Amino acid sequence: MNSLSRRGFICGSAAVAVLGAVPAVAASGVKTLANGKTEVNLSSNTALGSVGGVVELNIKKYGKVAVVRTSKSVKGFSVLNLSCPHAGVIVKQNSAGWVCSAPPGHGSEFALNGALKVGPATSPLRPIKFTATSKAVTIA
Repeated sequence: MNSLSRRGFICGSAAVAVLGAVPAVAASGVKTLANGKTEVNLSSNTALGSVGGVVELNIKKYGKVAVVRTSKSVKGFSVLNLSCPHAGVIVKQNSAGWVCSAPPGHGSEFALNGALKVGPATSPLRPIKFTATSKAVTIA
């Protein structure tokens, strides 16, 4: 098992702090393609230009969804279904990631990338398949 260096811990903590600092905004420049996929235009969503940026949108197939910028690489995104895997309540973004607010939720907490932090949920937010280019994120 590799040990975590002090520098690695500080860099990782800074990245997590940045990821939690940017509030989600409603996506614009969204279109449904002929094949049923949803395309999110990056130039229309400036929040996704920065690591930690988040846009939210509704997709008929999935319900409420978030696109999260996780790194500066072309494929540096996560697409998450925002329905809590425990109670089905739509989670809300807070400074630490996502929370299933009570009531009607039960207080589960998730990292910005969807990883489970605090139960009662027993699994992370559901990731959704996507492809990314320098111009768009296409959600399957």
